[in-house]
Amino acid sequence: MLQESNMLTLPTTQTLLLEHSKGRLYITFNRPESRNAMNNKMVQELHDLADFLAKTSLIRVVILRGSEGNFCAGGDIKERKTQTDTAVVGTDPARERNIRSGNLFNKFWNLPQTLIVVVEGAAMGGGFGFACLADLTLVHTQAKMGMPETTLGIAPAQIAPYVVNRIGLSKAKQMALTGQKISGEDAYRLGLAHYCAESNKALEELLESVLDSVERCGPKASAATKKIMHQAVKLINEQTIDFAAEVFSELNKQQEGREGHRAFVEKRKPNWLVDSGE
Repeated sequence: MLQESNMLTLPTTQTLLLEHSKGRLYITFNRPESRNAMNNKMVQELHDLADFLAKTSLIRVVILRGSEGNFCAGGDIKERKTQTDTAVVGTDPARERNIRSGNLFNKFWNLPQTLIVVVEGAAMGGGFGFACLADLTLVHTQAKMGMPETTLGIAPAQIAPYVVNRIGLSKAKQMALTGQKISGEDAYRLGLAHYCAESNKALEELLESVLDSVERCGPKASAATKKIMHQAVKLINEQTIDFAAEVFSELNKQQEGREGHRAFVEKRKPNWLVDSGE
């Protein structure tokens, strides 16, 4: 199904709010009850939207943000745990899901449009990944950002290359291996964010200023510039995505990953020493 918006036909979505205006597409993660965590439905809708954006010249800038004070808390851990616990023998839903996420990030990384991410509140896991892969990232000083995957007994598999590319290997390892959370102000100091604001009003004003600057540039020239610069880093390919998914899947199936997910759902600290498999 499709919905009409200012003469442009947009994909219909249930977990995303879409608003199109004068060449701008505002995408809002809209699962506030879970801090806008990405479930299977949202991931599929984001895939469909990325495919749509790759083919249209009527949108020149994409603004991605979250509803009700949070950006995105990452993947939906409760849904992932349920999928793992109920998986049919011979299937590997964790690996399949992880590959889909990797391909999704790659699609947004390669959008022809300029991608702006606006971070308020939580930006964890996949949300942190979007902040790192965006062309331009704006943050509220009090935002909370990080890679908590290792505290769940898994790895930040598909976002790791974008994080390393944005802030460097040393700092990326420090954050991932300690589960460190940083503020929006810290993200700005690290160069993860390009712009930082101290209030909601200032953030909105800053966004408008950045949009005005982006729209002074030719859309085709901007798309070509992205291609040239991405060619220089050659960040992601199919082999990288498959490798990351394989590692993630193995961790997810092992006792450590299961314990991490159980502890999250049960709202307790994980016991990493239980049944280590040795």
